[in-house]
Amino acid sequence: MTADQQTLLMFKGLIASLPEESQAKVKEAAAKLRGIIADYPGGEAMVAFGLIGAELQLGDNEMITK
Repeated sequence: MTADQQTLLMFKGLIASLPEESQAKVKEAAAKLRGIIADYPGGEAMVAFGLIGAELQLGDNEMITK
């Protein structure tokens, strides 16, 4: 199993451990994010997600909500 496959399984396990309501919200959010990726087939959404991920790593939630 690759490290990427392990990461995916860990996230699936995390989601499975959440209450049903939270699982539904995660599923809804994932569908919305996939829709955004489809709306920007040139890769712009992936760059934007990378930017947000970097901001999250910095712990700057204020940046995320602006």
